[in-house]
Amino acid sequence: MSLPVVIAAAGILLAATLLHYAFWSWRLAVPPVEDELLSVPTRDGWTLGLGRCRPRVAARRPPVLLVHGIAMNRQAFEFGMERYALAAHLARAGFDCFSLDHRGHGASRRGPGAPRRWNLDTYLREDVPAALDAIRAATGAGQVLWVGHSQGALMGLAACERYPERIAGIVALAAPAHFDVQERLKKLVLLRFTVLGRFTRVAARMLAPFAGQWHPAWADLAINMRNVERPVYRRLLANGLENLEPGVLEQFATFIREDSFRSMDGEADYRAGLEGCAQPALFVAAERDGLAPPSVVQAAYRRWGGPKRYVVFERDYGHTDLLLGRGAPEQVFPVVREFLLAHSGPASLAAALEERR
Repeated sequence: MSLPVVIAAAGILLAATLLHYAFWSWRLAVPPVEDELLSVPTRDGWTLGLGRCRPRVAARRPPVLLVHGIAMNRQAFEFGMERYALAAHLARAGFDCFSLDHRGHGASRRGPGAPRRWNLDTYLREDVPAALDAIRAATGAGQVLWVGHSQGALMGLAACERYPERIAGIVALAAPAHFDVQERLKKLVLLRFTVLGRFTRVAARMLAPFAGQWHPAWADLAINMRNVERPVYRRLLANGLENLEPGVLEQFATFIREDSFRSMDGEADYRAGLEGCAQPALFVAAERDGLAPPSVVQAAYRRWGGPKRYVVFERDYGHTDLLLGRGAPEQVFPVVREFLLAHSGPASLAAALEERR
């Protein structure tokens, strides 16, 4: 085969790939369910996206900060198919909901001179206080209720210790604060040495139109396809997935190797800190979750120092299914809502703190 033919074939293949990506990104695009998008500056030069769903009924309740998991964005809670948007569900119950895009995700943008590398400690040190300050500026409220999924739940647990006066309560959905039983995860640790994480967003959008027809076995760690409708899965891939930051992967690799939950410098043991937290907490697990199985979530629940409740959803629920599973709006969302309503009074955190004394 001559060189011109090879070049022409390569050009056609590249053009077809770009057209495929552009068409399906457009065809499956669904904007987040939100009333406005706030731009939140951090101290180190990033601008974070913070989607807001205003309350649909008059109520004086603490605002809710919703924080996504690894390689996702705020569509985890503001999913463009409103039935599956937890933020919209809570807004109908009277909550003012703010869904965060961590740096490198969704609508967040890097400013001139801002760091190009980060890890979970950066989220906790820079992104979380910036989001809390923005919510206080928007609402006048000094405290939030935190709802986090997976990595976002871990950040919330650590934030409850670091910023105790600013978080009134937490819902931790599928929080993997222990890593002693997830054998399949240990095999994925080597991924931190690859560049594959840099292409997660592109790969997800390229594969989105085929979602449901082919589902790799390792993906069962994060989602049970038998419990998620195909149109939902396709739009999740096309809108909700982001690249994997090497620094974040490295920190999770450390957690998995050591069965730890700590800062990278070893100065802060986030897991040990759970025992000193006073906020009311709801720990939610899924029976078929390969990343945060019920025993792992229950271990964090047992360590928690404040008032607490543990709920496990059985049958077909997997890791991401707690947000996007077929029955999540009728089964999971009401449990989250009722917990937040029960801990929305101004005296809730004060009572918990007094009890700890």
